[in-house]
Amino acid sequence: MQNSRAIHPYLSPARPHILAHRGLASAGVAENTLEAFRAAINLGATHLETDIQVTMDGVPVLFHDEDLVRVAGLPRKISQLSSAELNAVELISGGRIPTLRAALENLPEARFNLDLKVSAAVASSVSVIRDLKAEDRVLITSFSDARRASALKLFDVPVVSSAGSIRVLALWLAAKLRLNTLTRLLAQQVQALQLPTHKGPLRFDSPAFIARMRAADLELHFWTINDPAEMLRLIELGAHGIVTDRTDIAVKTLRIAS
Repeated sequence: MQNSRAIHPYLSPARPHILAHRGLASAGVAENTLEAFRAAINLGATHLETDIQVTMDGVPVLFHDEDLVRVAGLPRKISQLSSAELNAVELISGGRIPTLRAALENLPEARFNLDLKVSAAVASSVSVIRDLKAEDRVLITSFSDARRASALKLFDVPVVSSAGSIRVLALWLAAKLRLNTLTRLLAQQVQALQLPTHKGPLRFDSPAFIARMRAADLELHFWTINDPAEMLRLIELGAHGIVTDRTDIAVKTLRIAS
């Protein structure tokens, strides 16, 4: 199959990409809410990074944690609440937890980076995306490569995805050992890598690693970068995008850089 990164609309906006990490919570609303997403888009975010949990009745919702303690002060898990019960919860910083369907419908031009946090999110999320014909504006990712791959198998058309943890480590090792054929093979099933700058002793922001991933036709998005100098450093090294809590800073900084 032709590499979908070169043709897929999801990656078509002008670089550098600015991926708003859970929207823009610094706008005075809670993360992962429609209000936070709109605030990020209005400031110039090109993509919205978010997470998917699933309610007790099987509804995928945009939320990071498995429970409501941090953002709502409630010791209840998302998986223990119905979608109706969850919709009634007002978050401490304002706003409510949206369903995946509501986010795609209310933000019809937005491109979403979707991290599948649980196995139950696979079929339920794909069903919503297919029903709304939103395949061209989502990226599917997960720390679990198996979960990501399971989701991709349920689509009828190409959908962009980024590598899980095991594939990232395999790519790092292949690049370190200069195993170019293996690197290209590992890169075939994904279009992007979304990475921290480092994990323990492993550096993902080294010029050599970045150069080899770019040669393998992979996009590189680094998270979670809020310092303008660090944003500029990574873009100058060859990163295609920055995942950030501060869309406002990123837009100002990277517009100057571009």
